[in-house]
Amino acid sequence: MGKNSWWRYIVTIVATWGIQGIVGILVAVLFVVFLIMQNGISAVGLNIQSIQSNSMFLVALALVGFAASYFVFYLCTRFLHQRPFISLFTTKSQINWARMIKGAVLWFLILGMLTLIFYLINPASYEVTFNPSTFGMLLILSLITFPIQASFEEVFFRGYLMQGVGLLSKKPIVPLLATSFLFGFGHIMNGTGMTLSVFPLIETVIIGIALGIITLGEDGIETAIGIHVMNNLYAVLIVSTPDGIFGNLPSIMMTSSSPSGDILTTAAAAVIAVIIIFWNKKDKLRDIFRWEDAEHN
Repeated sequence: MGKNSWWRYIVTIVATWGIQGIVGILVAVLFVVFLIMQNGISAVGLNIQSIQSNSMFLVALALVGFAASYFVFYLCTRFLHQRPFISLFTTKSQINWARMIKGAVLWFLILGMLTLIFYLINPASYEVTFNPSTFGMLLILSLITFPIQASFEEVFFRGYLMQGVGLLSKKPIVPLLATSFLFGFGHIMNGTGMTLSVFPLIETVIIGIALGIITLGEDGIETAIGIHVMNNLYAVLIVSTPDGIFGNLPSIMMTSSSPSGDILTTAAAAVIAVIIIFWNKKDKLRDIFRWEDAEHN
């Protein structure tokens, strides 16, 4: 479907992700100009350091950056690849919104159950940080930002790239693993320092594989979008960590659990979700992990 020359993928990838850098530079320039006009050049350094540590500002910056990427990605899909944008979401004629809700609710219940278990095991690793004066703004900002950010990442990695790699190999496991590792490397800087970066990488690869399995098994990314959106909302609004990319967020609770504990939680949640979703559809899982080419089946 559409035009799939290799150079179209290169242009789309560079334009889609490059716009975030451009937007970031523009925001920084405008902010510096504003500071100079308000307080003079002497106050610029101090104010920049303050804003860089402001978690709300970082969430807002993510909103602007991913919204710009989504728009450029849509333009590249429609006019460069000349294909319907919906074809990246599903093989059907319309998006199944019920699957998104199903994925979000399922993931919320799984994470809630695991949080309760880990809290009962080690309550000292959790701290209630709820502050009504700041949580309301975080809630509004998050409900706008993360559906955009997470759905963009799903349509890009599990929709666009998975289909693109699938053109090179008819074995489903190849695009599954390729896009999951690319997804992981895209999040390698989600930690607060290079020593922590390997843990977000492993954690993201795990969830990427689970979302890829669900996408391939359902021939659509709707459930994966619901899970991804809820995962990010949960990590920002319900239980956050000071080691996260946004730093100290005014969430309901904060956890000081180890990075290996986060990996364990993600792996457990991913396995549980896949088992529940494919409980009566085990043949779908066998098709994903077969090694023979599709035409030989």
